[in-house]
Amino acid sequence: MKKILLTLTLAFVFIGANAQCTPDPQFTIAGIYPDSATGLPNAMVGQAYNEVITIITPVDTSTVILGQSIAVTIQTIELTSVSGLPASFSYDCATTNCIFAGGSTSCAVLTSPSPTVAEIGSHQIIMSTTTTVDAGLFGIQTQDDVVDYYYINVTNATATINQFNDFSFELKDIFPNPVNNNAKIQFISGNSANVVFTVFNYLGEKIEEKNIAATRGVNDIEISANDYANGMYLYSINNGIQVVSKRMIIAN
Repeated sequence: MKKILLTLTLAFVFIGANAQCTPDPQFTIAGIYPDSATGLPNAMVGQAYNEVITIITPVDTSTVILGQSIAVTIQTIELTSVSGLPASFSYDCATTNCIFAGGSTSCAVLTSPSPTVAEIGSHQIIMSTTTTVDAGLFGIQTQDDVVDYYYINVTNATATINQFNDFSFELKDIFPNPVNNNAKIQFISGNSANVVFTVFNYLGEKIEEKNIAATRGVNDIEISANDYANGMYLYSINNGIQVVSKRMIIAN
């Protein structure tokens, strides 16, 4: 039996209990606000962050049972687990156990007392949900789903929630830059793929090349400044379809 349910409905809702928040009354259509296209307001490293997220759960959706599309009524959508958040970030839900009734309007709160420099980088968020529906003659049905295409990007100045898809291939800035010891480079891959990482000097000469078995989501590359002379370099990633490049400075 295959079911098609609105797992995206809870894309921004995380486990918590009884958050003190009020849904934004300007939103009336089922969904999460701010949505993934708008994104959440920036968070400054070292400054407290508090953002209310409005959740309007759909009343119904569709499911495919025995090859037939069936209209079903959503009873509840429950956020059962979440992993990948930066250490200082947490979510609380206004509803008990993060269980949202179909057709209801509620909210959650994303908070951090003080994002830290140690959290700089991209953090993939993995969420698990359970949707319970009334399928009429087919009775009560449930479906467990995983949402894995959001990540929080934390920088020296800001932190934002972003979304990637199967076609994403995004290279992040190296941190720190200039590099004077060890540094980290991250990239986002929409799928598992063989990726070639290459470093060139300012004359265009290849300094380093390595093959990486990238996984879906956030991938890390560690480099050591001891392997390079001082100066400017170009680093790139290539998945056989796209090539993305950025610059870094070595200052030992």
